[in-house]
Amino acid sequence: MRKEAALKTWWELYEAACRLEEMKPWDYLNKDQYVVIQLKEEKEPVFLRVLGSGQGEEKEIEIYPGFKGWQDLTMIAELGTGMEEFLSKDYAMSDRRVLICRYGKKSDVMYSQQEISKALNLPMAKEEMWPNFISCRSRYIPFSPDQDEVLLMTEAIRNLFMCIRALEAKKLPIKWEEEERLCRIFNRETGLWNMFPAKIPKQSRPYMGMQIQKEEFKEELKNIPATDQNVEIDFCYTHIAQSDEEAGRPRNPFLFVAADEKTGQLITRYFLKPEETELSLISNFLLSHLKQQGRMKKITSGNPWIIKALEEVCRELGIETELGKTEVLEDLMKKIDNRM
Repeated sequence: MRKEAALKTWWELYEAACRLEEMKPWDYLNKDQYVVIQLKEEKEPVFLRVLGSGQGEEKEIEIYPGFKGWQDLTMIAELGTGMEEFLSKDYAMSDRRVLICRYGKKSDVMYSQQEISKALNLPMAKEEMWPNFISCRSRYIPFSPDQDEVLLMTEAIRNLFMCIRALEAKKLPIKWEEEERLCRIFNRETGLWNMFPAKIPKQSRPYMGMQIQKEEFKEELKNIPATDQNVEIDFCYTHIAQSDEEAGRPRNPFLFVAADEKTGQLITRYFLKPEETELSLISNFLLSHLKQQGRMKKITSGNPWIIKALEEVCRELGIETELGKTEVLEDLMKKIDNRM
């Protein structure tokens, strides 16, 4: 059940964020230079990225909690390259777990935080660099942080402030180009914070593969008549807020779509239930399609996790898999968006 932060807790976050803004952290870090902080009360570190040094970049602090957060940050950083060359930016940005402190016009702040700002007065905040705090989670619409998230953001931003001070004083020579990160860790034995550079390679999300255990069933699928059909499949977010009282924040409906590449016709679209996983949906689609429409020639997707999930099974069944552009799906989704 969601628990809102008290006004005193919000004040501490605003104070930390405004103090950090005065340091202009984007003058010391770019979007490819990461800070890793092991907070006192957290089991896993938080990974921070500072935006604002590049042309056209919004000035913001992104906080990715835990090693899953590190995988999400890697996904964002690798967009347009390697296995993520064709991954939808909208999917990646919507499917990540991140807490954001974005600086901008006060009028752009979400309504709930405008009310908090009025109650707190906030003399230290600047009209054109007002902090807007955003909580992003997979399958949810971006929303205002809850109590635990506010507390985590406050501690992370306070520690980032100390990291920026160290960079300003040029106390830490860091080989950013060699994947070194600026690390800050609390030493429980000495009661002191330690800062040092450490090489931490990027870490991609794990690939989960579909498996068919029974050989008899596998042989049955191999004997299904082949067709010349090429199928495009993908997952996408619709950004239509859907109430979720238990979570205390609106859901972002998550859609699976498949289309025939040659005819341009939609094969299926399906909204995943909260408890359904991507792998289970992909598996069900493939088996259902094989039985109803025959063994397709090729499956294409821009999502590497879809291709990796199907790769081995499709190879055994004589179906090609391709990581590439899904132009037919993109056109269909534009039409669907217009209707919604």
